[in-house]
Amino acid sequence: MGLRYPLAAALGVLLLGGGVALGRGLLADPTAGVRPTGSGAVVVAGPQLAAPVTPSGTPASTPAAVIPGLAPYVGTWRVHGAELTIEPDGKATERIDLGPCRGIDVPVRCTATATLKVDLSPGAPHLVYTGFRYTGDDGATVVPDSLEGLPRVGDGYRVRVFAPGVIELIPLTEHLRRILGSPYRCGAAADENAHRRLCNA
Repeated sequence: MGLRYPLAAALGVLLLGGGVALGRGLLADPTAGVRPTGSGAVVVAGPQLAAPVTPSGTPASTPAAVIPGLAPYVGTWRVHGAELTIEPDGKATERIDLGPCRGIDVPVRCTATATLKVDLSPGAPHLVYTGFRYTGDDGATVVPDSLEGLPRVGDGYRVRVFAPGVIELIPLTEHLRRILGSPYRCGAAADENAHRRLCNA
C-alpha cells in the first residue's frame, strides 16, 4: 500500500536521523559546547582553538617586543675576548675574558660580566656600564689583582651601525678612549672579512 502522506514521511526520516546524530554526540560528551548563562539560558559555544605549540609540544612563546629604534642593535656582538649582548627590552650584558687575573704561582683565569644601561634619548643608542662581576673558571666570585685597563661603572659608548652585521662602539669617556682596543663588534650577519679584519673573532 502506498504512503498517503509522502512529505510527512520524508520529514519524519530527517528528524529521526538528526535525533540519532544528536544522541550520539551527547553520549560522547554531554557537556561539549554547552555553556550556562546567568539567566538560566544555555549557549552552545563554537570550537575552541588550541594555542600554537613548538615541535617539542610545549606552547610557543611570544617574541619580545623590541624598543623602537633599538632593532638594528639587538643581538650578540663579538670581538676577540669579549661578547656584548643587547636584548629587545633594552637590557645589555658584556662578557670579557680577562685571562689570568689573580695569583702568580697558580694563576686564576677570570671573566668579567658587566651590566649596561641602554639610553636612546640622545638619538643614537648609548651604552653605559652599571656594574661588574668577576668570576673564576669555577664560577666563584673573585677579586682581580688589578682592574687597570678595564671599563668602570659610568663609562659608556655611543653605538652606530658600521657595516652589515657590524657595529662600532665610540667611547664617551677619556678612560675608555685610552683602554679600548678594536671598537668593532661583529654579529651573525657579518661576513668573513669583517670577522677577520675588524673583530678578530
